[in-house]
Amino acid sequence: MRYTAKPGRLELFMDASMEGKTVSDFLDMYLVSAGNRHLMKTEGTLLLNHVPVKDESTVLHAKDTVTILVKDEAPGFIPAEEACEVIYEDDLVYVVHKDTGIIVHDTDRNDTLASMAAQWQVSHGLHVPVRYIHRLDKDTSGLVLFVKVPFFQAWFDDQLQKKKIRRHYMAVCTGKAKKGQKFTFDQPIGRDRHVSGKYRVSDTGKPALTKAECLDVKNGFLLMRCELETGRTHQIRVHLSSSRHPIVNDPLYGVPSASFSHMCLWADRIEFRNPVTGELCSVSDRENPDFAFFRKS
Repeated sequence: MRYTAKPGRLELFMDASMEGKTVSDFLDMYLVSAGNRHLMKTEGTLLLNHVPVKDESTVLHAKDTVTILVKDEAPGFIPAEEACEVIYEDDLVYVVHKDTGIIVHDTDRNDTLASMAAQWQVSHGLHVPVRYIHRLDKDTSGLVLFVKVPFFQAWFDDQLQKKKIRRHYMAVCTGKAKKGQKFTFDQPIGRDRHVSGKYRVSDTGKPALTKAECLDVKNGFLLMRCELETGRTHQIRVHLSSSRHPIVNDPLYGVPSASFSHMCLWADRIEFRNPVTGELCSVSDRENPDFAFFRKS
């Protein structure tokens, strides 16, 4: 399918793949809940060929136009004084850089990433609720994906759950490994009953799978690329620490080093698909000074 986006409306142009399917099939494809379907029909925000949809059994045809009207809503978070740094933006999503030390959300504060996103949305005339698709730990820096069109929230949530949104990380660790060496960490992770807010490898924990590769070795430090196959709290941090490759300056699981400014875990790249066109989008973060260590002579 193709689409065009204008302030307050999104128009999707059906193609041959939608021929003979119903409006209900279209809504199923985007996992629209029964409650939201009801609202769209009663509020007249779902149109077929510019006419409000009343009957979901209506058959679609190629070249039909489905219009989603996006009503103005409050961001849901207190706007921060400064807006977030947007690394990538299109009509449907935007991707934000998060600095270390910032939490993603807290409805009672205005210094979170969600509050900075609220400021960015307001200043750009985007009057919809702030919707982040995933989170990062407070001390982890890197990319976070946000949705501009609430209609696609459930679809992106499902993509994340099905591991179709790929999140890539870089970590600086200590320990022993050879350049090019690959690792698979497949140990379940659960709460540490003795330390509040801490997690550990535990037979009674939830399944967790992390894949890693040592990209470089320099002055006793390892540069590791990590990819999450599951999304447990502190997953990479726990898996690397338990394998004797603790992350530098990780306050819970790592080892301190004055050679680096912050905890050296960086969500440097994210890959996802456009929900309408299916096109793959790969976004890389801006430069991270700590990781430039491995390029210095």
